[in-house]
Amino acid sequence: MAGETVSLEHLETLLDETPPFNVLSGAERRQLFEEALLAFYEPGMEILAQGVVPAHPRYLYLVVAGAVQLTDERGQLIDRCEEGDVFGHYALLREGPFPYEARAIEPTQCVLIPESAFFRVYRSNQAFAAFFESDLAAFMSRLHRAHVDAVGAQLLLNTPLRMLVRRPPVGCAPETPVQIGAQIMRDERVGSILVMDNNRCPVGILTNSDLRDKVVAEGRLPDMPVQALMSAPPITIAADAPLLEGLVLMARHGLHHLVLTEDGTAASPVVGVVSGQDIAHARGHDPVATIKRIEQADTLEALAALRREAFVLLRQLRQQGMPAIGLLRISTELNDRVVIRALELVEAKLREEQPDQIPDLPWVWMALGSEGRREMSFKTDQDNALMYADPCEERRARRAEQWLGELAQRANSALEQVGFPRCPADMMAANPRWRQALSGWKRTFRRWIFEPDEKALLHASIFFDLRALYGAGELVEQLKEDLQQALQVERGFLAFMMRNALRNRPPLSFFRRFVLDRSGEQRPGFDIKLRGLMPITDLARILALEAGFLRTTGTLDRLQAAADRIPEVRQTCQNLQEAYRFLTELRLDHQIRQIEEGQMPDNHIAPEQLNAVQRKVLKIVFAMIQEAQEALAMRYGAHMMRL
Repeated sequence: MAGETVSLEHLETLLDETPPFNVLSGAERRQLFEEALLAFYEPGMEILAQGVVPAHPRYLYLVVAGAVQLTDERGQLIDRCEEGDVFGHYALLREGPFPYEARAIEPTQCVLIPESAFFRVYRSNQAFAAFFESDLAAFMSRLHRAHVDAVGAQLLLNTPLRMLVRRPPVGCAPETPVQIGAQIMRDERVGSILVMDNNRCPVGILTNSDLRDKVVAEGRLPDMPVQALMSAPPITIAADAPLLEGLVLMARHGLHHLVLTEDGTAASPVVGVVSGQDIAHARGHDPVATIKRIEQADTLEALAALRREAFVLLRQLRQQGMPAIGLLRISTELNDRVVIRALELVEAKLREEQPDQIPDLPWVWMALGSEGRREMSFKTDQDNALMYADPCEERRARRAEQWLGELAQRANSALEQVGFPRCPADMMAANPRWRQALSGWKRTFRRWIFEPDEKALLHASIFFDLRALYGAGELVEQLKEDLQQALQVERGFLAFMMRNALRNRPPLSFFRRFVLDRSGEQRPGFDIKLRGLMPITDLARILALEAGFLRTTGTLDRLQAAADRIPEVRQTCQNLQEAYRFLTELRLDHQIRQIEEGQMPDNHIAPEQLNAVQRKVLKIVFAMIQEAQEALAMRYGAHMMRL
């Protein structure tokens, strides 16, 4: 590449026809191009290297002849830039490394505009800046969908699991004696063996732990068939699923081995087995090992220490490139395990102390709010409830309430001890209002639906996000079935929920300026959870209820279900998904910085602490939320007024 100065006269025709240069005055064009260079690239020549922080001076690239191809780390096409197209501004505006490779695919000429000249015009011409803001937002959307991370670490997280398979699967038939299976594992130097049918499809898996715990420890005969001891059915995943999905699956189920099949089901051929050690070796960090330690903790003090360690692990995962949505899922899995283990310890102690008072009916501990949605950040408190099967007589009812009431009191105290603050609104299982039999919960939900008032709507927005965390999960499914039936009868309830959802509006004025909270000791700013994320979760909840989607409670899942089932709100749902991802990234990075600086994490964002691009994109996101609120308020017949 040889660089030479640019003659602006030679570019006039192109600039007159090319946004955003066609909105510039003559003086602005001269300011922009007075120090620009003309560069020549041969076909195949690399212009920008993916993942590399550009050296100074940095440039905006304008293609004046030829073509440039932008590809991600997997070689997949992101964009093709031809005459009049620009690239390179992502790294300029985000102040980081290039998220793609730029390579000439034919003889190409580019004008290189220095960043100093670019930013002078960018700051003075709103139309010029708006072009790049819009293009940046669209490019960010493509990055999310393609799972491309700006620092290149997403290459690892998106690596297909089959790439971690180091050898063909080691297997045996179901009737193989255990001793022979153990010998195969020894000879092949593997920690597990797949049990496969005649079609080479997995029916189970036998691990070193199974041999230790089920054969040696229990004194079983070595000639018994492996099918009597194997873990079945095996949990499988598609071989082409990204490493991130495998990591989440292992964390959720406490697995140490993943069985990879061609289509992700046990009915398709096996590709191989990936262990937790394989993933840990690839990543350098292993949430599965952390979960194992949590499950083995025998004191609340140990659990509290492990939860603090989990924060360190989550920060490392973020630094290694894990997207915020994936980090939320891992965070929730780790928190779930801590809560479950604390409940196990509390229940075991209570059973030991009161063996004659144990109720003989199923019960379930339920997660609510952000934990119920699997969206827990680094700042969270307790939101939980308890439900038990209806006793058949008064005596059993009193016994259940006494024992479960004591368990709930101890559990809430234990969770506080391990690091989950109590809910300021007392929405915890220790509160008798939130500890009921199944029939009581059904009446409560129906009362909220058929007799809505302000408190009912507030409670519904929290309790409709419930999920079973520990115990008899079938009780929650029965409650959801009754909820769905009630909503089919009283569809007008959604209008009341919509009115309630309008309480929290994005902090953006009519003139698209931030509306800041200037009270207190903090810098003027706003609560990004209350004013940004909560409006989205509220809208997603309403849309999911209209769509009849109660299977899961995650915000992105709800929006996707509504987009699939209600065509007329598809674009609104897609906009809200992108807004939710951006705000989640902003919120988690803010909280991680606070933790690293020794502060307590919060949700208070001061715009002055954001860079110029973040502030601009944030305004776009807030405007998208406002538009969604207005559109859905009209859809449900709600009034755009404060309640």
